[in-house]
Amino acid sequence: MPVDPNIVNPTLGPFRKMLAEVQGKGLRGPDVDRMAEVLGRMEALAQQMGDVTAYMGQLTQENSFQQFSDAYSRVLAGAARAAAKDMSDEELLEQTLGAYEQALRTHRSGQAGDAAVRTIATLERILELGRSGVSYPVFLRQLEEQGLSRALAGSAGATRDALHEDLAFAKESWLPVRVEQAERILAAYDELVAKAPFAQPDPLAFELARKRIEWELEPMHRRWTAVVDRWSYVLDLLVDWLDAHTSFAPGDERWRSPGASPAQVQHNIRRTKECTPGDVGYRLAILQEYFQLGFDDIFTHETFRTEYTARRVHWSDARLALIRETLPHCALGGVAPAELVARAERLHPHGDVRSDRGQAPPWGTALEGPFD
Repeated sequence: MPVDPNIVNPTLGPFRKMLAEVQGKGLRGPDVDRMAEVLGRMEALAQQMGDVTAYMGQLTQENSFQQFSDAYSRVLAGAARAAAKDMSDEELLEQTLGAYEQALRTHRSGQAGDAAVRTIATLERILELGRSGVSYPVFLRQLEEQGLSRALAGSAGATRDALHEDLAFAKESWLPVRVEQAERILAAYDELVAKAPFAQPDPLAFELARKRIEWELEPMHRRWTAVVDRWSYVLDLLVDWLDAHTSFAPGDERWRSPGASPAQVQHNIRRTKECTPGDVGYRLAILQEYFQLGFDDIFTHETFRTEYTARRVHWSDARLALIRETLPHCALGGVAPAELVARAERLHPHGDVRSDRGQAPPWGTALEGPFD
């Protein structure tokens, strides 16, 4: 369902007019193509997304308004340079100031996005300088000397907004290492901004700082993922082993592949019963050797508590309790006790996945820290 046209038309109207203006003047080139591309993307999103809040949020995240405005400014500047060959200094100054006045009106209207609003004061200073009686060459020189050109072209505010959104996303996703990474990158950016002339950090310096932080934290992220993957698979194996003893096993898709004969299904079930204990033991040995985690340690480890609180552990509390009681019986030649099998059958098929809204696991304590 498209976004309401009563919202879209006032939002995109100024941009449609700017594109029509440059096309009407016969202007061509990569920057005009870029304007059309960005506007086309905004139009397409309006047709794809029915929620206006989500639509505006996506435009902000993609920095669409600023990208369009930047391309428009380059088009005007290019046109001005092309026409400058036959114009006097006074005409050049007037044309340049006209372009800045148009940009100022667009930015004051709020249609160019929050990032563009930050340039209003710079545009006002540029126009004040241009109307002060200086010549065109002096105007251009003072733009550079006062840092106005650099301040206008800078994107510190927009970049910081994007970094802050990265941090918010990491927190919402409950990814501890990614939270630390986003916080450190944001702090590094702010440090560079504080030291840089006109609060415009060197893009290369920032990119190097970002890469250094990412490389420093990548081993921690990979270790975290490795631990989660390994205990998650152990839990799934124990569920499968116990369920293989139930009355519903022959009809379960875990063992009944499409077109399988009854004999093949029984073979699959028997394989789970006989081979899974060895697989569980092997994987628990890896957890212990490489991560110093025993089976009982899983449920109080920070990875489990985080994944549980983030609702990425899909097993219900009842099923988790059953998993813990299953392990002692999941041994080579072992058979699941009838009492555990009965409990598994009562949980199947709706009671074995989480439906509760609890925030802390039944073992251990609730998490505290940057996710609160």
